[in-house]
Amino acid sequence: MAYELRPWDREWFKRCRRAWDFGSRSRQNLEPVTPPARFDLDVDRAIRDALAVYYFPGMWEWDRGIVLPLAFQAFDKSLTSQRQRRQTTTALTPGEAENWERQQAAGHSLLGAYMEWAPSLDRFWPVRVETDFDVAVPDPDKPGNGLVSPAGEAIHYQGRVDMLVVDEHDAYWIVRHRLVPDGFCDLDLLVLDDEPVAACFAWELFYLGMRVTGTVHNEMRLEGAPPDPAEPVRRPRASHAWARARAASRDVPEAAPESSEPESGPLVPGHRRMYARAAWEPEEVVVEEGGGMFRRTRIPRSRAELDGLGNRLALEILDMVDPGLMLYPTPAPEHCSACQFRAPCLAMNEARDVEAILADEYRRRPPERPEEGRLGGVAWSMNRGAAPPRQWVQRDGPV
Repeated sequence: MAYELRPWDREWFKRCRRAWDFGSRSRQNLEPVTPPARFDLDVDRAIRDALAVYYFPGMWEWDRGIVLPLAFQAFDKSLTSQRQRRQTTTALTPGEAENWERQQAAGHSLLGAYMEWAPSLDRFWPVRVETDFDVAVPDPDKPGNGLVSPAGEAIHYQGRVDMLVVDEHDAYWIVRHRLVPDGFCDLDLLVLDDEPVAACFAWELFYLGMRVTGTVHNEMRLEGAPPDPAEPVRRPRASHAWARARAASRDVPEAAPESSEPESGPLVPGHRRMYARAAWEPEEVVVEEGGGMFRRTRIPRSRAELDGLGNRLALEILDMVDPGLMLYPTPAPEHCSACQFRAPCLAMNEARDVEAILADEYRRRPPERPEEGRLGGVAWSMNRGAAPPRQWVQRDGPV
């Protein structure tokens, strides 16, 4: 048996060890018996489902007039599935039903604006969408060996990438789609966010021989002025000291292009190879904006940065599997507001019977089931010209 860890484990282990111990699949693996009273619609998940269809490699050369309705259908299907899962246990209140319809309309508006804005910037070729990875974590002290727990279990890191793309220079990028209700993230925080960097590190282990150049952060706001198609997209370069220092510390190939700014317009299809060698890798952070509604940030990740992430990941995991690990809480409003384990946590703080609360209000989380029909998780070929899923094809062609 492998000891499996995911981005959720890393996040909650550093946020609150007690909550992590309750909820991690590698620990107590508990979930509430009763679903939360408030129905929080996951619009971000629905947007990513729609973009997985829009950028699906097997349909990238299709006429966009065929693909766009399928993307909207994927968005609606995702929202409807969330609503149906909720209604199996609790009926939606009139306010929740109204919010569902309002969010559906807002999502349609956002997707429509995005699909008007993105084509001039999509100078890449999608290679994978919504793809899971599962890798053995290398032991930094024993090169060539995998990390193991004190019980001798192989330690695996698992996750999912929203999209892997290859650009016009044969450089690979991992793309992260993100809905940002409170405004775009500070640029420094995007650079410091190591979850997508961990995905780059893991992906290079998942596909040995591939070099991932960096991360692309695709931010979208439900509220904002749609981009004006008559105005050029603003593409400022990052002027941060760390960006200049990074550029100075890296070797620039002699045959580097004159500018790292791609010309506008879609990338002409060339290949979808999984092991292309980049002819040139950009060195500066590039930000592309559209009407205050969309922002795409391209951040190169150096070899030193990926290797450093691998070492930090190994150190975090060694802490997690330490038999003497202290499971102290880290109470704070921003932590506890999103936590499902406040009741047992309060009981532990007050020295009350925690086991009774866990037995009455929580249960072991059932095993995960494969997501049927999920793009990126299919078994049929994803090479150029591959057939789309059967449910999208009728006798007269795609629907």
